[in-house]
Amino acid sequence: MRLLVYISLFLSISSHAQQDAIYSQYLFNPFAINPAYAGSRDAVNIVIVNRSQWTGVDGAPTTQTASGHVPMNAKNIAWGAQLSHDKIGPTNNILLNATGAYQLKLENGTLNFGLRGGLYNSILDHAKLRFREENDALDIQQKVSAIVPTFDFGLYYYTEQFFAGLSVNHITKHRFNYDDVLDNQNYFLRRHFFFATGYVLQVNSKLLFKPAMLLKYAGPNTFNIDLNAHVMYNELFWVGIGLRNISSLNFLVDVNVTDYLRIGYSYDMSLTKLKNYTHGSHEFLIGFDFNVTKSTIISPRHL
Repeated sequence: MRLLVYISLFLSISSHAQQDAIYSQYLFNPFAINPAYAGSRDAVNIVIVNRSQWTGVDGAPTTQTASGHVPMNAKNIAWGAQLSHDKIGPTNNILLNATGAYQLKLENGTLNFGLRGGLYNSILDHAKLRFREENDALDIQQKVSAIVPTFDFGLYYYTEQFFAGLSVNHITKHRFNYDDVLDNQNYFLRRHFFFATGYVLQVNSKLLFKPAMLLKYAGPNTFNIDLNAHVMYNELFWVGIGLRNISSLNFLVDVNVTDYLRIGYSYDMSLTKLKNYTHGSHEFLIGFDFNVTKSTIISPRHL
């Protein structure tokens, strides 16, 4: 199983695979995948996420993310920032970026434009890799590191009941120049395309129903589709179920603990042969909405 993880590692940093983390609770943290979401809430929004994928598998991915953005100002401009850390086997990837977004009011809704820029640091520990040949040229038995700039762009349209967002991450596809690695041409940031959409339907005075979909593409053989359905009861909590690529079934819950605090959890159950080796994937989310300019209570956002 360890060999499988290392194979997946090299695929993740090559030019033909996904590099951005997977989030099952993307509906409760849209800013993580789309910079244009910045400023769309009527409060300072802070979200912290911890994800452990394929628990029980040695070297499986883990992700920690902290992000925040502020409401639109008088000039319809909002700001945000994000810090994330991914660990996959012998690799550590650290991303730090800042976001600026502009809001355009339309007749039937609102359209946000978002631009995000920052630094992506990839660290590879060769000492944790196993090579079949003792004199392999890649077996340098030390950590190598590379830092590249990265830029994302997004659009986010929303009304009271509907949303649709399109974003492109790592537009410039910068290459990693690892120290002491013979061939750096195979390592670069792959462009990631995201499209997310959803709708909120009022079932009765206490129930809301929200179907949603996320499409993700990062090159050949990397197409992902998430289909989700959530129900909210009495403005207190969401419960939902999702299907990703017919490979995992995801169960989600998000609770509005107070007017400014919410807690989310998701469990991903594998539907492939991987289920024989893992206890599933776990994702925890804590979200804060601080109203710093108004004295009124913040009402929970449905989108």
